[in-house]
Amino acid sequence: MAGASPDVLALDEPRTEGELETYDILILDALGKQGLTSTRSLGRAGIRVAVGESVGQYSSRSQPPAWKSRYCARAVALPDYNGDQLAYVQAIIAFVGRHRVKVVLPTADPSITMLALHRKRFAELDCTLVLASDAALEVANDKNRTLELASKLGIACPKSIQINGVEGVRVAEAEFGYPFVLKPTISWTGQAERRVYPVEVIDEADAVDKAARFLATGCEVLAQQFASGRREGVTLFFADGQVLAICGAAALRTCPPLGGVAAMRESIPIPPEMLDASVRLIAAIGLEGPCEVEFRRDASGRPLLMEINARLVGTLENASKSGVDFPLIIWQWATGQPVEPVLTYRTGVRTRWLGGDLLWLFANILQPSHLERVPAIRAIWQFTSEFARTRHYDNIDRRDMWPAVASVQDTVIFARKQWGKRKQQLKAQKKSAMV
Repeated sequence: MAGASPDVLALDEPRTEGELETYDILILDALGKQGLTSTRSLGRAGIRVAVGESVGQYSSRSQPPAWKSRYCARAVALPDYNGDQLAYVQAIIAFVGRHRVKVVLPTADPSITMLALHRKRFAELDCTLVLASDAALEVANDKNRTLELASKLGIACPKSIQINGVEGVRVAEAEFGYPFVLKPTISWTGQAERRVYPVEVIDEADAVDKAARFLATGCEVLAQQFASGRREGVTLFFADGQVLAICGAAALRTCPPLGGVAAMRESIPIPPEMLDASVRLIAAIGLEGPCEVEFRRDASGRPLLMEINARLVGTLENASKSGVDFPLIIWQWATGQPVEPVLTYRTGVRTRWLGGDLLWLFANILQPSHLERVPAIRAIWQFTSEFARTRHYDNIDRRDMWPAVASVQDTVIFARKQWGKRKQQLKAQKKSAMV
């Protein structure tokens, strides 16, 4: 991308002066699974889709699967926002203006954070930016503020302690004992290249070190007692004071194992108390559009609020296979069309992100211990036996197979790297034992 002009370049066709080809929607964050699901959903509906991604998020050998989809009318390479956030935003605005894009749909925290500062520019181009209000995002994107509001509403939350240094760590140790969980209050602040996930800490030195790393990204840090039960999410589309679409899912395995992206999920009925808490919370925040309210059950089975994601999430494929087409609902809402509420869906639908599930497997084999570790033999059995239970896989669609090919290639490359690391570890262990 060196030497490129300020507006974006398309990877699938040369850039020419005076180009006036139009696109109905620009979906951002193509590397995420929700980008491909959204592209397929809208492309099948006859909507002309352009799909963008920052060049800093992928390598030339491993481009986003969404760009390989037959429903992607144009693949758009955007400047690296880790190096220049303003250039990234300006490239999107230039593309919208040049190609008369009606809707821009960001699907990851960095894009949401950056574009929220430039709402007026999109409005001037008569383009709908699918984002919640600034006031709603300030609460939804900050776990500390979300939990404070939830507590006022009487919604059960995990015990949390703010960490600013050694003293805070010692208070958490006295309250929880080791191990416990550390998490950033904000997943992406612009000072880290990628989203930051929760981590476990095993002693004071470990807690101080990891807390310092989080603080260096410009966010506050929370210590929380580990909730050992199942992770469950309520995905909603909320607008004009009412729920227009809903789907519940359990994250059976995640990547990374503690608080990561759902690699194996199943659609579930939403318990009434969980649905009530979700609706009351997002209404109190003033959140409109797509979101996921995430819970985790404690050892007694009680659901505890973890966070809100004010965007489409990685379980989107599960909702789609369960009969809830959130991307199409977003398009209808953003373009002023009537939206028919979708309040029922199929339960028991299992979907799998194979690459993420492989990461989960490696984490359980290669890491000596972590809070959610499954013994290696059991982890291998769970991973392999899943092929007989699950028929829906992210990226795989018989009518659109090139994204699956790209995904398999990425998985093979990754597996080879992990196996190489494992061989080096075993070699080092053998050498150490001989000494």
